[in-house]
Amino acid sequence: MAERLVLVAGAGAAGMMAALAAAARGARVRLVERDLAEPSTLALSGGLVAAAGTRWQQQAGIADSPARFAEDVQIFTRGTAERGVLASVAGAAARALHFLADVAGLPLHLHTTSNWPGHSVPRLHATPAESGAELATLLRQAVVRERRITLEDGTELIGLLPDGVLLSRPGAHLHARADAVVLATGGYGAAPDLLARHAPAAARAVHVGGRLSTGTALRVVPEAAIACMDAYQGQPHVSPHLVKGVRPRFGAALPALGAIMVNRAGRRFAREDMGPSELTAHLLAQPEGRAVEIWDSAAQQAAMAGGPFRRAVELGAVATCPDAAALAARFGLPEAALRGTLAEALRCALGEAEDPLGRRHWARPLAPPFFGAEITGALAHSQGGLVVDGAARVLRPDGVPIPRLFAAGGAACGISGHGAAGYVPGNGLAQSFALGLLAGESAATG
Repeated sequence: MAERLVLVAGAGAAGMMAALAAAARGARVRLVERDLAEPSTLALSGGLVAAAGTRWQQQAGIADSPARFAEDVQIFTRGTAERGVLASVAGAAARALHFLADVAGLPLHLHTTSNWPGHSVPRLHATPAESGAELATLLRQAVVRERRITLEDGTELIGLLPDGVLLSRPGAHLHARADAVVLATGGYGAAPDLLARHAPAAARAVHVGGRLSTGTALRVVPEAAIACMDAYQGQPHVSPHLVKGVRPRFGAALPALGAIMVNRAGRRFAREDMGPSELTAHLLAQPEGRAVEIWDSAAQQAAMAGGPFRRAVELGAVATCPDAAALAARFGLPEAALRGTLAEALRCALGEAEDPLGRRHWARPLAPPFFGAEITGALAHSQGGLVVDGAARVLRPDGVPIPRLFAAGGAACGISGHGAAGYVPGNGLAQSFALGLLAGESAATG
């Protein structure tokens, strides 16, 4: 039998996973990327991956299963997640992480620092630094080591052909033959026209995902079925300021560690223990779409386990204040109002009062010295996209697979249902790696 040629478009999480999986099944892989120097959505993420029933969970004595994972998602999304995609992701995520550890050689562990809304048990996994940049680097190294994969920079997919694809390189368009094509070109978070059409609620948020997420898959396969197009991952823990050309990101762990958020009036405006993506809309509704997040020494120490948070601290985006007066002065907040807010939060955290905003999980009472940062709502990546089946084949609206075409990651529909409220930390990379594995294996075997 002739060696199959698989073309994978996009070298982010899903694309690198698909390329490695296809190579492991004996295919020859051409992995093309528009700009390898441009940080991908993976590299800009916190690097946490949800998976159920992994050996790392078992070693920690945690009972979990794909069925429980899927049930958690359906509860959190109020039953709006695309059921076929969810079944595929929940069922394949653990196998994808085992593949990354055993075949690609990635050092993975179970994240246990924080409890996250939407996960009934600890199921987030990461590489040692718990950083998307580290995870992207380790994956890139695994791809480069694999002799069956040719990694090609400066090459953009611009069309599909009956026997392959149309590629664009500087000064030329190329016809590339392929037995199968995997679309891993990212979502449409960096495409204002598509955001305005499909997810207008996210269009006014600062985009902090990969700048090459311009909706390529939607543009080259207009005949494909699409779903959950208004879904996106919001991030409410992002600095409104660039520091040395970088926008600091504080990670989503802070509320679970006891942090609160106050607006310009020094008042809390939403229960901070809701899902971080859902919280983004509440933050954007505040004056100037900004607020101040406040935490203490215990939370600071725990949050340092996260790569994005450590980077924000290194960039000087976190302020240390000995007391409420210094905190108010540092961020221009009315001191009396802020003192009242901190006192009310203390009573709620101690169980002496019920939070009028409905927060139930406080972790611990905040105590000085305080740490703080100005934050705004951001868009990390879109969650809607092409509908795929259990083999990650792209489907038409009538449910018939498009021959030789597969999709994963931002190009495919995610598992967040509709809007921002259904996104759960780690579920974006769970979809990327699970569908990437299925797409690579299916493309390699026909």
